[in-house]
Formats: sequence, C-alpha cells, structure tokens
Amino acid sequence: MKNVFTTLSAFALLASANVQAQTFDASQVQFWVGSGPDSTVLVIDFQDSTEHPSLAWGFLHGTGATAEDMLNAIDAADPGLTVEITSGFLNSVTYGSHAGIGGSPNWWSTWSGPSFDGMVSNMGISEVLSNGSWFGCSYTDFNPALEPTTPVAAADPSAFTFADVEIWAGSGPDSTVLVVDFQDGTATSSFAWGFLHEAGATGEDLLSAIAAADPSFAPVVNGGFLSDLTYGAYAGIGGQPDWWSTWSATSLNDWTMNMGLSTALGANDFFGLSYTDFNPALAPGTPVAASIPTAIAEAGHRGMHVWPQPATDILHIAHVDGTQPLEVFNLAGTLVHRGMLNGAGHTLDVSAWPAGLYVLSVGQVRQVVAVH
Repeated sequence: MKNVFTTLSAFALLASANVQAQTFDASQVQFWVGSGPDSTVLVIDFQDSTEHPSLAWGFLHGTGATAEDMLNAIDAADPGLTVEITSGFLNSVTYGSHAGIGGSPNWWSTWSGPSFDGMVSNMGISEVLSNGSWFGCSYTDFNPALEPTTPVAAADPSAFTFADVEIWAGSGPDSTVLVVDFQDGTATSSFAWGFLHEAGATGEDLLSAIAAADPSFAPVVNGGFLSDLTYGAYAGIGGQPDWWSTWSATSLNDWTMNMGLSTALGANDFFGLSYTDFNPALAPGTPVAASIPTAIAEAGHRGMHVWPQPATDILHIAHVDGTQPLEVFNLAGTLVHRGMLNGAGHTLDVSAWPAGLYVLSVGQVRQVVAVH
C-alpha cells in the first residue's frame, strides 16, 4: 500500500504543476444567474492552496449592467458565496472554505476581457459588462498582481440536495451523502447515495452500508484503500488508468481532498469519490440520484421467497419454516410493518409506501426489497 500512496503523492505534485494547462470556456459554466440577452462569465480566484481555488459563475444581463451588479446578483443567488462591497470597492469574498478578506493580508484585483485568456487588469467593479465578456477577481499581494487561474465550474446549490437522494442506507441521527464521479466524460457520470449513521462512522463504513443496500454498487477495498468501484455499467478500476481520490465537503461547492476511507463523517455533509489521473485531481461533479434497482433477484433467501421485484402495489412473501414474525423497516431503521408470516404466504399492500429499499425481517433472515 505504501507504493500506491507514493504514486498518488506523485500524481498530486504533478497536478499542482499542470493546473494552468487545463482549459475552460463558457459552455462549462453550470450556475447561471440573472436574465437578459447578454452573458458574462465571472471568475473568482482565491489563490489559496486548495485543489480548486478558482471558480466560475455565469451572469445573464442587459445593456449597462456592471461588474458590481453581477457580483451582487450571484451573491444573492448562491448561499455559499458572500461578497462585501464598500463604496464601489470589492473588499472581501468568502465561499465555502475559501476566504479573501481585504487587507488580511491581500486585496482583490479585478480583470476583464473578451475571453478567459484575454483578461487584463481593469479599473474595478464599476466596469460595464459587454456580451460574451469575462470578468475576474483575484486575491493577491500585487507583488506582482496575480491574474485568475483556470477555474472549475461552481455548482448550482439547487441542482442537487439531500431531498433528491433516492437510496438511503444505515441508521442513526447523522446523514452523509456519498457522491461518486466516474469522470468518464459522459453527461451523467456522477451519482449520489445517502447514509444514516452515528458519530464516528467512517468513509469505509459508508461504502459497506451502501454496497449492502444497492446490489449495483460494488466497491473493492483493500487495507482501507479503495481500489476498484463499479456501478452498473460504470467502472473505475485502480490504475487502469486512473485511481480513486476521496473528498469531503459541507456543500457541493467546497470539496477538499481528505485522508481516505478512514475519514470520520460529519453531520449533513458530503463524502466524495472521484476517478482521476491526479493531473489535476478532479473533485466530484454535481450528481444525479442513484436509482432504486429495477430488479432484485426474486430467488428465495434461506427459505424466504419474495416477489415481484421491484413491487409497485402488492408484495408477496413466502417462508418455508412455518409461522414466523414479520417486520419491515425502511433504510432509516423505522418500522413500517409488523405481522405474522406462515408457509402459505403473506401479501403486503405497498402501494402507499414511499419508493425505496426496505428490509424484511423474518426470524433470523433479512432480505432487501425494492418498492417503486
């Protein structure tokens, strides 16, 4: 395992030396604010030591809009962004774990141009925006003034929330959403699952619980290190050609690399896995909810037979060991049904149950079933 981490460290060093080699254009912007016939891309570069210090938003506007109008509009639309403007001067900007406080120790410089590569220093946020323009803010000591570096797209916080998660595993008072991005270049490569847990649970606990709840999700963990991960037709095999990086965040816009699967989970946070060549290390993108499996094997499990799978209206259950108590729990651990089951079979009306995965408990037997 030492050789693996040595390799990953080398990738990380290479990443820091090659960030400028990446490209970014307006088509990659995910979060657009405002309305109007014209568009401007805003780039804010905190020039800090995080993996992604530079981020981009889009602003739609009409004739006469200024950079100050754009900053205020994006500040109002993105709850993760806070902009402080004093008498037309950009003083401070914070965003997730990023912070650029005026004079502590640096100040914000401003830049503009017809393209990202064409930005030059300007006279400040009173500048009138033109259609197709770029405007940059860079936190710098002016010795020399540092222009913005290549950004990543800021995620729209409304594009995915905890409420969008369809598959939840585990039980406990705390919740973490797992985001897995296979980074395969397709329109949908990033997926999300939920994990309910107690304080002290780790990333490895999260993977184990979700693998148990979703038969399509198959991680391979060796010595606490995530080697391979497959999800349906998606696959990230360690070293062929990339590796899995691990991330933590309190929102989809403040990903930072963590120490791996041993990282303790917080409450209402995100844990990310991203399949990347570390040149640079790519944080997970905005996910879609992993879907409830469309089919779970209907074969019996230790004498229990359940059908159809998934169920929409009626779920049939049969058990060969005579009369047994039956309990059904959702993945939050809440009891949703209690009854008696005999060998002749049992039917449950599940038409009013929320779609999701449920755990059937019959004596010592447990089986996961899906309800659509």
